[in-house]
Amino acid sequence: MLDGEDEREVLWGAMAAIAATGPFTAEAAYTVHDGLARRCPPRRLAAPGAARPGGAAARKPAVGPAGGAPAEAPVADAVAADRLDRRIDALDGRSRHLHEPGGPWARAIALRYRDDCLGYLVVRSLTTPSAEETALTDLLAQQTGIALARLTGHRADPARVGSEGVPGIGDLPDTENPPGTEGGSPTPGLDATVSVLAARLAVQEALSRAAASGCGETGILRELHAHTGFAALTEDRFGNPRAWAGPGGEPCREGTSGPRPRSGHRDQDALIRDARHHPGAVRDRDRLIVPIEMAGDLLGVAALVDPDQRATRTDTSALEQAALVLAPLLSHERRLVELKPRLGHDLVDRLIAGETTDDDFAQAAVLGHDLHRPYRVAVLEWPGTAERAALGDAVARAAGRLRLDVLVGSRGPTTVVLVAGEDRPDPEGELYRAVADELGAGAGSIGVGGRCDAFTELPHSYDEAVRALTVRRRSQDPNGSTSFEDLGLCRMMGTGEGEREADRFVREWLGQLLDYDSHHHTELVTTLSRYLESGGSYDTTSETLLIHRSTVRYRLQRIREITGHDLSDVETRLNLHVATRIRNVLDTPR
Repeated sequence: MLDGEDEREVLWGAMAAIAATGPFTAEAAYTVHDGLARRCPPRRLAAPGAARPGGAAARKPAVGPAGGAPAEAPVADAVAADRLDRRIDALDGRSRHLHEPGGPWARAIALRYRDDCLGYLVVRSLTTPSAEETALTDLLAQQTGIALARLTGHRADPARVGSEGVPGIGDLPDTENPPGTEGGSPTPGLDATVSVLAARLAVQEALSRAAASGCGETGILRELHAHTGFAALTEDRFGNPRAWAGPGGEPCREGTSGPRPRSGHRDQDALIRDARHHPGAVRDRDRLIVPIEMAGDLLGVAALVDPDQRATRTDTSALEQAALVLAPLLSHERRLVELKPRLGHDLVDRLIAGETTDDDFAQAAVLGHDLHRPYRVAVLEWPGTAERAALGDAVARAAGRLRLDVLVGSRGPTTVVLVAGEDRPDPEGELYRAVADELGAGAGSIGVGGRCDAFTELPHSYDEAVRALTVRRRSQDPNGSTSFEDLGLCRMMGTGEGEREADRFVREWLGQLLDYDSHHHTELVTTLSRYLESGGSYDTTSETLLIHRSTVRYRLQRIREITGHDLSDVETRLNLHVATRIRNVLDTPR
């Protein structure tokens, strides 16, 4: 575009390039002079001869012989074009969306340089473009604005070409040589202008290469520091430091030398508001800052540390370009942060359901997990947690503190965690205490399944974890952690024929009590279970159930009357105890 001989050639180049940045079609282009927008004719047409910028002559299509229909377009197209011209005229020099609700995506992209709007590109798309594609159009618009600024200077009065003679480029360095001297160049100021513009394009190219190299945020800041000489940094939208390049290392604490800490700057919200409503960089005491935005979403700020206010317009332009290059990077990073938990949840769900494919190994590796390692499945319930997602986040933070490699998911009302690695002395209790500390509440339960040396065993470990959790929740002390390996006799009550035989055993010894409780809404089976768990202690049973000691005695008498069992008989007590334990394991809550 810098090679274009006039504004039309620059805009034609921009319209051709816009299609390569995404699913776009360039509908029209405009130049702006004296505040009036003038449509650029299509490439196949010559420019209007004597059209006043923004006037009717510049807008009306050519007519056919004898005042007939338009030669180049139907009447409807001419009406639509005139309506678009009016909408562009009404803009305030900023990019604006033009599409109607429910209609195809359309946008007028302002071609700006410094505080001036030099033109517009009108682009449309059948689909809504992504944030990265939108950012690329903004980068193209910036380059187009630079090219238009160069041509604006080319048209200016040679006697005034320089820092004041080029609208929108007032910061460009003046030449030290007057017109007509040294080398015979009549416009040395224009040469300086082109030189500075070329330098800025070199900065843009270097920043783009840094972004494509995979060096990330820090690599882009290093390029910015190398081209400006100032320390460069980024912060999140709340003012917390993210990355730094240049002298001084990380921002220093208050009372030490180096850049001012966050507390020394203006209120962050007010600062961001000013920066977003002000074109270009904004000074905040010892820094110049530019918001990093993508499709209207604030991602953070980029800044140069300039306590002596030595930064030139070239430096601030480099900062602005760095913010544009950083925007797709930070937007992509944000989406990964949002997407990673969802991918982890889906992977866990497939693993415990036994639906794993070869693709899951690659997905697990991308998420930082090796499915070839041994795993255990843990199932958690924390009734006091407002949202299940909050429990998952607490588990992830707790695992990080314990240096545990975990995959977090969910199934029904429970949070499911795959814990990798070798056996630890007290993995269940360790994880329970860490999660309770994160949530500030110990009213939770964890059930842990057996170790899996192959990922195909994870569904079995999940079933074991659910049984262990069920026993824990129904025990006298429901808060804490229980491993399936600690269930003793109940470990044999697995699935298939063994479970069906266990059901028959429970029915034989507790069937009459279960039916009585169901019909009369009583808790005789629970009372019997707590009584047997306590070793036949009336006091412990009453404290556990929060009822009076005499109520325990009355309920036990009713149990004797309903079942005919003698609770003083050792064999009978053993069978009833085993039956209540099996019921607690097999009667899993739905």
